[in-house]
Amino acid sequence: MSKDNETPQPVRKKIVDHAESRSNLTLVPKIATDPLPASTPVPVENSARISTPVPDLTPTPSAVDPMAWLCDHRERAPKQLLLKTPVIFAVTEYHQESGKVEVPAGASSQIVGFTPTTVDLRLVNATVRIPVDVTNLRTLAQAAMEGRDPAAVAPVEAQAVHPSSQNAVLPRRFTHPSAPLNLEDLKTLKANLDKEPWKSGYAALAADPHSRLGGRISGPFAEVGRAPNVNLWPWRNDMTSVWCLARMWYFTGNKAYAQKAHDILIAWATTHTVFSGREATLDLGDYAYKFVGGAEILRGTWPGWTDADTATVQNYFAKVLLPATNKFGENMYGAANKGALSMVAAALMEIFNDDAAKLETTLWQYRALPHIGIRNSNPIGQLGDSLRDQGHFHGQFLSLAMLAEALWKQGIDLYAEQDDRLLSVGEYFARINSQVPTPFLPFGTTDAYYTADNTNRGWDHGRMALNLIHGAYVVRKGLQAPYVETRRQQLPIDGESFMFEKVADHSTALPLAALSFPGTVSVARGMRDVDIGRTGSAGSSSYSGGNWKVRGSGDPRRPDQSCHFTYKAVTGDCAIIAKIESIEDSSGNARSGVMLRASLEPNASRGLMVINQKSQAEQNFQGFNIYGGANYGTKALGINQTSYWVKLERAGRILAGYISQDGTNWAATDVGQYNEMPETVYIGLVVCSGNSGTLNATTFTNVQITGNDEEAPPPIPAAPAALLASPGEKSVPLRWQPSLWARCYWVKRATTSGGPYKAIAKVTGSSYVDTSVTGPDNYYYVVTAVNSAGESANSPEDNTKPEGWRLH
Repeated sequence: MSKDNETPQPVRKKIVDHAESRSNLTLVPKIATDPLPASTPVPVENSARISTPVPDLTPTPSAVDPMAWLCDHRERAPKQLLLKTPVIFAVTEYHQESGKVEVPAGASSQIVGFTPTTVDLRLVNATVRIPVDVTNLRTLAQAAMEGRDPAAVAPVEAQAVHPSSQNAVLPRRFTHPSAPLNLEDLKTLKANLDKEPWKSGYAALAADPHSRLGGRISGPFAEVGRAPNVNLWPWRNDMTSVWCLARMWYFTGNKAYAQKAHDILIAWATTHTVFSGREATLDLGDYAYKFVGGAEILRGTWPGWTDADTATVQNYFAKVLLPATNKFGENMYGAANKGALSMVAAALMEIFNDDAAKLETTLWQYRALPHIGIRNSNPIGQLGDSLRDQGHFHGQFLSLAMLAEALWKQGIDLYAEQDDRLLSVGEYFARINSQVPTPFLPFGTTDAYYTADNTNRGWDHGRMALNLIHGAYVVRKGLQAPYVETRRQQLPIDGESFMFEKVADHSTALPLAALSFPGTVSVARGMRDVDIGRTGSAGSSSYSGGNWKVRGSGDPRRPDQSCHFTYKAVTGDCAIIAKIESIEDSSGNARSGVMLRASLEPNASRGLMVINQKSQAEQNFQGFNIYGGANYGTKALGINQTSYWVKLERAGRILAGYISQDGTNWAATDVGQYNEMPETVYIGLVVCSGNSGTLNATTFTNVQITGNDEEAPPPIPAAPAALLASPGEKSVPLRWQPSLWARCYWVKRATTSGGPYKAIAKVTGSSYVDTSVTGPDNYYYVVTAVNSAGESANSPEDNTKPEGWRLH
């Protein structure tokens, strides 16, 4: 990301450094290329949103050109490719070309479009259009055409952007208005105010007391606070008035509305000096689209707005409101909805402030932090607060979607993150609140871990969030969202949500290069043993037939952290996964799990995730900065069983601890930051008995560690834990929870519950759209997971009736 005073040369150097870090081939002479026009954004190919079906392994006639075939099967296109030769890319800033950069051979680049002979690429903020044969795309196309896995031809996924690199591609100058509505949005809304649903929405806006020219300002005050509340409602009322009055100005052309909105906002900006209270960030997140949105409309559309007004509001945001979005330290956020509210408030204000550096950090947190951002979700669409209650689920959902919408207006597609994860979230939220029977998986975050769903399904709010999802995926990308569409129509039109109603939107944005997180492979040997602290009895470990048997005594909660540790030394980012199968100890105080340590000395900084014999998962991080301090860093979570999965993941300075019922549905329940973490750490299995005279013998399975040299053979994968089918338009979109060890999945269908099922597709991802349905009948689906060891049992069944047929 370049700064305002940065010359094109450092910008080009950053791109070269980025490319060379992802290149492992030898440079060869470069070729001439035609960079894409900087003013013409490359359209995003959205057909690859659905997991790639794998065809039968029937040889394709050699006369078929692989690129012609790929153009007819774009859903099977890879997302990235490798350059065969050095290529000259055009560097762009704010849609204007600012220079050129040579990207070396072997660099991985993102595909944003292709024809039979050319391919459009993006790398950081540089783009190019080049001949296909300068890349390995034809080889990838040939592999896909023959039913082979393209990843085996060119493993570009391993060259994705490092998760600790806060190197998002943002313009030096931002578009205004844009957070969250841009000028095109406003023009379209204004042109449709005589049509439904905009007509009813505008009527509700006009009738809102906050839209009245004669209304009184409630503030300003020098201090506002929440928990404890100080002048909170006056601030809320006036920020809502800014939003309502600014919109009334734009829709009516009456400058009196703009003047009043301006006067309220400037009065607060020149009076308010502190936002206090332990829950300040919640109000900032809830109201950010209002006070920033209103300011953006005034700044971008009202002739009476001045540069001095911009400076005054930017100072207010920078000095008063932005500091209140995170009072607990770098990356130290409250869980789930609290963290999401912090991020959306920060992002919208950073856009108004043209603060690309700070926005890059917020964007990285959205993509990388597993307890607050898009990673605090699972493939079936649950978020960290989904099982808490529908109101908090919605708060997290709306915040993530609103932030994605604001970044779309800056040319960045966050809706594409995690294989269109926000679409899954929207469908899940809409389905359960339509009171359609819907499965759930145990999930949670650093606040709590939920093993049951006792939420208030049928919650009668959320049209704004659903409108954002509908506009992003259905209108812009042409994807299906059946439950979102149904639920939207069930909810009332109001003076807020109508602003995000869309029937057409031809704007485009580009997804960012995928972040990579430390992978793991199964381990059968190469681990070392050590007793830490005063254990009293020597421990040991052994491996046989997929099982690790580890014996140890001690108690790592004591000052000397006594325990037995079966470990490896790993340099850089790393992770460990293990399932605790059984704990053999009669005292009831035994604990077993995974641990990461800065050293093997007692009292070293370390984090551990363990299971005890009381059907609890325990977490304990020592030496880390943690939101909530010891109350969050050390706690026990009810899991209702003694056999469970645990995981630790180090990414840069962040250490995250996870628990899971199935080894794929990971909930980050402990997240800490250790600024002095050494490059080489010790990671492995930890066992203790709770006293120094007894050995605890624990059996671990599915042990996996980063950087293992010799991978053990995989077991047969477990059945996918959950499957969801949606009533699409003459089709059935499906998505399911992946299975550990699976290489691909069989999608199977029946016309009666319980089968018999017929296999209809073999896919490598965890979603599929069945377009072979022939009528509005009930179809019943299951999915199985497959690898070289065999095929799993069936997933739980789900059924639906596709829409779109006329009944006679």
